[in-house]
Amino acid sequence: MRLTRYRFGEFELDPAARELKRLGTRVALPPKSFDCLAYLIAHRERAVGRDELISAVWGKLDVSDTVVAQTLLRARKALDDTGNRQLIVRTVSRFGYHWIAPVEEIEAEVAAPTAPAPVAVEAVEIEPDVVDLASTPVTPTSEGLRRRDRRYLTAIVVAALVVAVVAAGWIWYSSRTPPAATDARAPLAGSVIVLPVLVTPAEAESTWVRLGAMDYIASRLRVSGLKVLPSDQALHLSTQSGYPSADNASALRKLAQHSGTQWVLAPEAIHDNRGWRIRLRVLQTGQEHVIDAQGNTPLTAAAAVTDSWLQRTGRRSGNAGSPSPLVERVQRIDAELNSGQLAAARQLIETAPGDQRRDPHLRVREGQLEYRAGRVDEAAAIFASVLDARAIDRETEARTRMGLGAVEIRRGNFPAAETRYTEALSVLETSRDVSIDPSLLGNAYNGRGVAQVEQDKMSGAVQDMGRARIAMQQAGNLVEAAMVDSNLGIIETRRGHYEQALQEFDSAIAVYERFEVRDYLAATLSSRAVTQLKLAQPAAALATIERSVELSRSLEDTVLAISIGATRTRALLANGRLDEAARSLERLRTLKGSDGSNGLLEMQLQLQLWMARGEKAKAADLARHLPPPSPSTNGGLVLAAVQAALQTGDIATARQWTSRSQGNSAIIEGDAVAWSIARALVANAGGDRAGSIEAMQHAADQAERGGSPDERVSAGVAHAMVLLDAGQPQPASAVLGDLSAFATSDYRVAWSMLALYRALGDRALAEQALAGAQALRGERDLSVRPVL
Repeated sequence: MRLTRYRFGEFELDPAARELKRLGTRVALPPKSFDCLAYLIAHRERAVGRDELISAVWGKLDVSDTVVAQTLLRARKALDDTGNRQLIVRTVSRFGYHWIAPVEEIEAEVAAPTAPAPVAVEAVEIEPDVVDLASTPVTPTSEGLRRRDRRYLTAIVVAALVVAVVAAGWIWYSSRTPPAATDARAPLAGSVIVLPVLVTPAEAESTWVRLGAMDYIASRLRVSGLKVLPSDQALHLSTQSGYPSADNASALRKLAQHSGTQWVLAPEAIHDNRGWRIRLRVLQTGQEHVIDAQGNTPLTAAAAVTDSWLQRTGRRSGNAGSPSPLVERVQRIDAELNSGQLAAARQLIETAPGDQRRDPHLRVREGQLEYRAGRVDEAAAIFASVLDARAIDRETEARTRMGLGAVEIRRGNFPAAETRYTEALSVLETSRDVSIDPSLLGNAYNGRGVAQVEQDKMSGAVQDMGRARIAMQQAGNLVEAAMVDSNLGIIETRRGHYEQALQEFDSAIAVYERFEVRDYLAATLSSRAVTQLKLAQPAAALATIERSVELSRSLEDTVLAISIGATRTRALLANGRLDEAARSLERLRTLKGSDGSNGLLEMQLQLQLWMARGEKAKAADLARHLPPPSPSTNGGLVLAAVQAALQTGDIATARQWTSRSQGNSAIIEGDAVAWSIARALVANAGGDRAGSIEAMQHAADQAERGGSPDERVSAGVAHAMVLLDAGQPQPASAVLGDLSAFATSDYRVAWSMLALYRALGDRALAEQALAGAQALRGERDLSVRPVL
């Protein structure tokens, strides 16, 4: 394996170690500034477009020019390359940046890790300390982590619903019907993609035109009955195709192929002393033609050139004349909101003339601005005042009620949120206005589905999410429809429909990869790995989560980073890669959970690691000093603490953990299998064989009725070991026989089979079982009982 470092002048940049050094001394640099330098130096053979750099570093495209410029300024200051010097990174006007300094590449060989040599074990002592440690804090089966998973998903939803108030944002869940096996690159017949507007000259006061005029043209085409790709997809596709570039014609042809649309529209805005001129390049089936139109404002010219093109295609514009000053202001506000420029959007709202300031269209934007600024009560008051207006159109009314729904979700008042989205759906479903954004219907169904999920109304939720997916697909919003697929996978995992969940994840992953939506791709891969762990497929889970880890390096979402890091640590432990698990756990410790629950997660993983290494004293000491269980404590941590205590014969500590569950239904709910195993272990250690076997049978029954395959393995292996401890190999054989299908992929089962055949005195089968356990053990010692 080769790792490349880059040397230029007095500096050396090491992407793998994430270090920038000057004459051997480390230079402090913000993470995003480092990522920008690393990407530019890796692609120094060409200039890198602004959108490409944002997509690579930030993983999204709603990043302002100011943020990019400040990030590069910090990088240049670290390199003494500021001002007019630009001897290392040069700004390419109206395009992006180009690394121009000479670079020397330094490659280092890193040896690939080797598997440990097989260890021959003559006898394995069976001790009464088996416990289920396979449940993870990022899966829905443990209460504390279910809350974390829910908070993370709700955070995504809330952000999406805010965008939906103005711009029809992201989707969260889906229907129970599996997605059709369609190609993610299937052509979108009769559809249009509108690219970001190239603005000449690049004046600061005209930066909004890039996205604002693009969205306006797209909206005008939608009203005329055309299917237009959402702006975020257009931005991603333009970045992938290298537009704009020195060879725009080639980039446009590539973009037409990638998007599968019938028309590609590439507008350019020219501002001079006569006003604004929009030049529209139109590419259709390899043929290109250009249309020009003049106007006093950017949107006036955009309206004229759009209508001219519609006439040439035999379509009539569904809009009435040129945009009014109010429409132009609202479009500018939308552009600032979509690029994250809240201060600029606020200034546009506060400086609007009195009649515009009172208009419901502008007031809805003001409500969204307050919401995004964290002033939820102010946003709610503004949305309520819009509904009190005497006359508002149906689209504005629907957006306003959806805004109130988003407010209630943020407040945690899910019944009220459901009511608000139902009101929005009533408005949209009874409207005959073809100009209404078709994505709104999907967002309204999605919002109501989210509210129902939070109330455990799963049947109604999945129906609404199914409607949301269909609406998004009809609107041509592939990424939003993929969000539905992705999050239905999470729901289906929670419901125990694991194979269907994987199908949903795979459908979403194909779309995210196509459009390079890095943050949601990373999240979906992590969720897929969790599902694979629940299916007792540790090797497959590790392969999946490694892809997610690579993507997550440039993301800033701490909750997502915790989720990915914890899942990776779990997968490494399940595969016996203990040294890597230790390093992964150390990285996880640098992340902080907002409610402190991240500390409990670290303790659970640390207990798993120490017990897998056979460090019983350390694990037992930690178990004695853990805080008592609470509603945020998951069953995996309780089981880990019980096993750690029992490994050193500390029955008193183990009993304290299980006794604390009395009367605390919030802990036990959702963790019934884990708690039953914990009680069985304590009973077994205390000499109550009958009580132990009864509790284990109860755990096995619970796992069979509603548990995951991983819980079945945990309960079955624990049950078999209790039977072996009691000198009952024949009943243990019956229990493990039901798990034999997992013996080639799950170390716990393979190890238990070895213990069983040795107890039965069957040398031939014991030799076979030993080979299987050796193949799966990784760095684990076969003399140490596996952590369940």
